[in-house]
This record gives sequence, structure tokens and C-alpha cells, in this order.
Amino acid sequence: MINKDKIERINFLARKKKAEGLTAEELEEQQSLRAEYLEAVRANLKSQLDSIEIMSPDYEESYTEEDKTHIAEMNEKLAVEYEDAKRKERMSVTEAGNPRKPQGEAGKMMIERMNESHAEMTAWALDKLNLKPTDKVLDVGCGGGAALKRLSGRIDGGKLYGIDYSEVSVEASKELNKADIESGKMEIHQGSVSKMPFEDNLFDAIITVESYYFWPDLEEDMREVFRVLKEGGTFMLIAEMYLNDDLDEHHIEMARKFELRNLTVDEFKALFEKTGYKETKIHLKDGKYWICVEGKK
Repeated sequence: MINKDKIERINFLARKKKAEGLTAEELEEQQSLRAEYLEAVRANLKSQLDSIEIMSPDYEESYTEEDKTHIAEMNEKLAVEYEDAKRKERMSVTEAGNPRKPQGEAGKMMIERMNESHAEMTAWALDKLNLKPTDKVLDVGCGGGAALKRLSGRIDGGKLYGIDYSEVSVEASKELNKADIESGKMEIHQGSVSKMPFEDNLFDAIITVESYYFWPDLEEDMREVFRVLKEGGTFMLIAEMYLNDDLDEHHIEMARKFELRNLTVDEFKALFEKTGYKETKIHLKDGKYWICVEGKK
């Protein structure tokens, strides 16, 4: 239960983080308190929503126009507050977990959330990837392993590989894909995109989901991906946003807060062409900021 002492502790940790930073233990405590606070907010909002009597057509005449306006305004206000609380919770989890290199318990929580929140976008993009059951496929920055698990259903006789430089991500990927790893169908490696432990021209397809934002040297790292891709193979880059005039404040704030690299469509095309891909396709999702870039070697 959230009480005055816990609220004061939340405020204290927020001030300390801004002034001098927090220890790993304090970051975990802050995340736990924030989650408890947001759950209390959700419960309160639900209680308020439940207390509103849904107007039946049979009793419509019993409501004045003022009553109807008030109910509509209250519903709209509560919906906005609830969505805002959810957005702040997601930002809090992401901040504590360190999206650049997930670590600690907060990192595990963030990876679990990202496996869920990126599922629809990943499915949309991977449906465009032409694979044969016998292909060798690599996921660069494999995170929690959800994309590899999705690809597993399309590979029979081939092999899947994942690489991530976060120990927490590697552990999460291995846990999620335990059966495929034990059968020899999949390998997960800890390492950097800048220097991958794979021979030249090994993979039929390479993907990366929400990872390129943090690559140390984008042009050199793109060349490293190109090196391990077979002639005729496909590299697919998937991201939930790209730089454009219609980008909303939430995504702009995310890019600023977490120092995310964010390219325009033209910059993606130029990058893939400069790397050496002979054909580049750009896919955009209507109603979203999602982008999927395919490069053919």
C-alpha cells in the first residue's frame, strides 16, 4: 500500500538521482516503488470508472444534458490519465533497465516488456522476410530472444544465431529459447556488432530489431554485418520510429532522453547503398512510425 513515507522516499530517490546518481540497489528500490505507485493509480482510476453508471437507453431521459456532458468529460479525463500513467511506467522501466545495455533486475523487467511491446512490429516486419527452412539466420542485438523464437517456426534444417553484448539479454534469450539451444538448432553469443565471432559470408539472412540506435560506429558496424552475410542474402533492419516531420512528442522525447540514433528514410537508403547493398527496400507502416529496411547483398 502506498503511504506518505513511500511517497517521500520516491521523491527523495528522484532528487538524489538527479543530483548525484543512485546505486544499483537504490535503482531497483526506485523501480519497485514506482511500480507500486502506478499500480495504486491504476486501481484508483478503475474504482472511479467502476463507480460511473453506464447510461441505458431505457433511462436516457433521466439524465440532463449537463449530466451527459459531465460523464463524457469524466470518461475522457480518466482515459487520458490512465494512458499517461502507463506511458510514464514504460519510461520508468526503460530508464532503470538501461536500453543501451540492459543490466540488473530492472534490465530483466525491461527486456520482458520489450518482448511484448515489440511483438506486433516484429511480426509485421518478419512477414516480409523471404526465408527457406534450411537458411542460417542471425539476429544482431537479439535482446530477450523473442524475434529468434518467432523465426524458429520457419526454420527446419537450418540454424538460428543470436548475438548481444548485454549479459542480461543473452541470459534472457537463452532461457526463452532453451529447447532450440539444447537441440542444436540455435546458438546465442555474447559479443558486439563491431566484431562478431563469425566467418565471412555465413548467413542467408540477418535481422536487427530496435538495436541500431546504439551501435558504436554505425557505418563500420554495417560493414561488419555485410561481411558475415552471404552473397544474395538479406539484411533487415527493424525500428519503431524514423525521423520525419510527423514524429510525435513522445518519440522525440524518447530519442532525446535515451540518446537514440534516428535516421530519415533517405538517410537509411544512403547508408545501405554506401555499405554495398545492391538493392534496398523501405517498408513503412500506415498509422505508425515503424520502419523496415531490407538490403540485398
